[in-house]
Amino acid sequence: MKKQNPNNKLAFRKSVVTELNDNQLQDVNGGSLLSVLVTIAVSIIVDQLLE
Repeated sequence: MKKQNPNNKLAFRKSVVTELNDNQLQDVNGGSLLSVLVTIAVSIIVDQLLE
């Protein structure tokens, strides 16, 4: 994934960047909103059931 070059800096291979699938790219780009909303909705429902 990474190697050290003569300038003592890390160099990343391009193939590492292209290995991300659509879901991973969505999470990187802040696309986790859906999972947050589902978690909040489930939390509210469970809270109402416990009252």
